[in-house]
Amino acid sequence: MLETKQDGTTRTADAPPPPVWRQRPFQALWSAHTISQFGSQITLFLIPVLALTMLSATPGQLGLVSAAETLPFLLVGLPAGALLDRWDRRRVMVVADLGRAVAICALPLGYALEALSVPLLCAVAFVTGVFTVFFDIADQALLPSVVSRGRTADGNSRLEFSRSAAELAGPSLGGLLLQVLAAPLILLGDAVSYLLSALLLRSVRPVRVRHDHAEPQAAPEAQAASEARMRARIAEGLRFVLTHRTLRPLAVATAIGNLASLGGALSALLTAYAVHDLRLSPGALGLALTLGNAGALLGAVATGRLIRRFGLGRVLIAAKSLPGLAVLILATAAPGRASATVAVATGLMAYGVTVYNIGQVSLRQAVTPTDLQARMNASIRFVIWGTLPLGALAGGLLGSWLGLRPALWLVGAVGLLSCLPLLLAREVRALRGMPTGPVD
Repeated sequence: MLETKQDGTTRTADAPPPPVWRQRPFQALWSAHTISQFGSQITLFLIPVLALTMLSATPGQLGLVSAAETLPFLLVGLPAGALLDRWDRRRVMVVADLGRAVAICALPLGYALEALSVPLLCAVAFVTGVFTVFFDIADQALLPSVVSRGRTADGNSRLEFSRSAAELAGPSLGGLLLQVLAAPLILLGDAVSYLLSALLLRSVRPVRVRHDHAEPQAAPEAQAASEARMRARIAEGLRFVLTHRTLRPLAVATAIGNLASLGGALSALLTAYAVHDLRLSPGALGLALTLGNAGALLGAVATGRLIRRFGLGRVLIAAKSLPGLAVLILATAAPGRASATVAVATGLMAYGVTVYNIGQVSLRQAVTPTDLQARMNASIRFVIWGTLPLGALAGGLLGSWLGLRPALWLVGAVGLLSCLPLLLAREVRALRGMPTGPVD
């Protein structure tokens, strides 16, 4: 028996679907994801360097900038999930890319007008963070409708591979570009990457799925009822995550780990520690981060084999503990061996984060019904990204009060203990492979 595929060709119904990298909708999604990640990783490297070298920012101010970028996940993450279960997710991603491109252009403009400041960095970080909330939630919710459900782990592996490759090349490229261009001008390249991503996303044609909770557009006179339904949908998504025996420990472990992560406390400490205490130049720091981020590529390649050999639960627990161990290694660095220590610590951190993210994102998607995917992602993000601004602020304050190195010891200890919720949850600890469908 024949059936029609998304690209208009046919195959036998009993034949397995083609690999994700041969499916045209996924090719477009993957390409857009990759281009956007490369631009964003350069920006993530440049903004703290810009703040330190051009604005003489303190660790506390670096924490404010990082907190502004992730604060939107606390403010709009849950409503975004409820809306994205009804909205066209691909179209939302296109709008988010265009919005981020416009927001990033404010920094080169501020530089040209001699109006660049820490408050401007915070404002741009916050606006791009709002658009990133919608983009990231839609991105993860869109993937299961772009590839067949049994291929989501393969799709996530390739998306994670692209993210890892961007993390590998981004800092080095950013450090190289800083030798010849001012940081605000380089940010124009990120704006262009968002525009290219938006163009590619317009060609993605996901499989249409029926949302059991979908509802017609509310009339103006029924606005109050519509808002009540939205609150109910938000509550349903949050309740689903917090009462789910697999999702709850994943959310708690990731939230604790994010307190100490590169998006949390470490974001306020790493650049200042490397430049001031270890006396690394921005170019040398970029090279060390590039060498270390090769661990992310190794993690993306090794995840499948690790899960098959040791089981999903054990891999998740071990991978979750590695970033904390990496921060403790980083705290031992000295100027004479700074580049090597930063590279080793970054490599261990990137390896653990990559393995963990591939496993936990695929697990979340596997145990969640299709019509709850966006709300599940939004609820998870509300919990796990909500700790990022708190961690960034805490890291900045600890760095200012205790000094950068003592703050790193505390941050590393928190990261190392983040695996405990997974270790204590039998539903996660006992997992051997990926579930084949939604479970309680």
